[in-house]
Amino acid sequence: MVVLLVLAALAEPTPIPAGLAAYVRDQKLTRYDYALHDLNGDGRPEALVYARQAREDGQDVSLCGSGGCDLTILTLTPTGYHAISDISITRPPIRVLNSGTKGWHDLSVLVSGGGILPGYRVRLRFDGKSYPTNPSVAPTRRLKGQEPAGVTVIDVKSD
Repeated sequence: MVVLLVLAALAEPTPIPAGLAAYVRDQKLTRYDYALHDLNGDGRPEALVYARQAREDGQDVSLCGSGGCDLTILTLTPTGYHAISDISITRPPIRVLNSGTKGWHDLSVLVSGGGILPGYRVRLRFDGKSYPTNPSVAPTRRLKGQEPAGVTVIDVKSD
């Protein structure tokens, strides 16, 4: 048992891709979650970055409000990752749904807090250029009943 614990402690985490590391560094993110998932079927994974905290003027500053944190969707280009969507006030779990719109997978996020009680889940659809910037207003679609099929890519973490 002790040997297994030692081996687990020595295991190195999966390294963040260089282009995504550059984005995180440029944004000065100090607390974030990310997932890589091919959203548009081109064989290259897009990055979903759930930003919680950044470094400003030598201080760590929260990027979240009572409604949640920002979720940025980045697509990989020859020069690195490029932001295609900045979605405010999102909460995990963040899911990539099996359904799609205009060649991109739909996303699902939780909308809660900031006066929205109880919380609810919404479907975010790609409009040909980006995903909606605010999940609490149209054109997002409130999910009713059972969550559609998909995969959770960023889950709730205890801080």
